[in-house]
Amino acid sequence: MTMKLFNWSYKDFGNGAFSDTSLTQRQHFADFPTETGTCPDGWVRFSDSCYWVEQHKQSFAEAEKRCYEKNATLFVVNSQDEWDAVREHFPQIGFTWIGLVRFTHRERSEDVPTWQTEGAVNPAKLNWLIRPYKPVSNGWSILANCAAHYSTALNWEASAYTYYQPCSFKHFSICERNSTILDFLNRKFDFQS
Repeated sequence: MTMKLFNWSYKDFGNGAFSDTSLTQRQHFADFPTETGTCPDGWVRFSDSCYWVEQHKQSFAEAEKRCYEKNATLFVVNSQDEWDAVREHFPQIGFTWIGLVRFTHRERSEDVPTWQTEGAVNPAKLNWLIRPYKPVSNGWSILANCAAHYSTALNWEASAYTYYQPCSFKHFSICERNSTILDFLNRKFDFQS
């Protein structure tokens, strides 16, 4: 299976330049047992992925780094069923970072943002605050590039939505461990080392 992973793990979302970090700051991803149908303690399972709900608020860059340290990536939605199942585990009130960004330097001509990996659902199909989806009406600006999902204690579909936030804002996050993605990252790491 061919997979493209966008270069987020090597970018600094703390500034507008998205500057590269060095190869020495990257690490090899450890394996985790997907074939047994189990996830590490504290993780939630859906299909062939495990999910970690981070209860500590952090910036997008910090959230991505924290997921990376857990041998995971930020949550990438590959189906409506996955979105519905994982969203039930989001913190009840507040924004949660997901693996979705609209880069200003790359996507000026494209309306939809980019997931961290290929093969994900069309981002325009998410429940954005303003529909039909348009980036600017959903908070996107030169300072607000990172997408977060808002949940309420009432858990009403009508009051939950996705919206762009400045990447420096502190929110909860969801990490995803997927065996296909981890295998791809390890091969990429070995190639670049």
